[in-house]
Amino acid sequence: MEGLGLEDGDGGEGTLWPFMQSIMQNLLSKDVLYPSLKEITEKYPEWLQSHRDSLPKEQYEKYQEQHNIMGKICEQFESELPTDGDTEHRARFEMVLDLMQQLQDLGHPPKELAGESPPGLNFDLEGLNLPDAGGAGGEQCQIM
Repeated sequence: MEGLGLEDGDGGEGTLWPFMQSIMQNLLSKDVLYPSLKEITEKYPEWLQSHRDSLPKEQYEKYQEQHNIMGKICEQFESELPTDGDTEHRARFEMVLDLMQQLQDLGHPPKELAGESPPGLNFDLEGLNLPDAGGAGGEQCQIM
């Protein structure tokens, strides 16, 4: 981190947190996240109906909750106005971040809807699917 100029010299966080927060705000922005999330949200009800009988009850309920949370995230983006100030942007970011964490806790949505990658972010290093790369279990990185 020191080479990136992200420490303040005394070993503290320095500018690391603002840097990471800026990255998160960009990744969770309407421009990046909303289009694919909206598409999945619109397809979800039909998919749920057609798979209702073939899914275990717990899995079906988990998918219903995913659809509900995705809808809430879309509502947050849809309520965004060009006149919103920093306070509104910050509050929306915090809400979307919280909803994305809830969504991640529910696992991946069906591959038929989301493809191989779930919408939003997956912070789980095991889920990165890097070819021949070690997971988060401490194996040596194959890239180096």
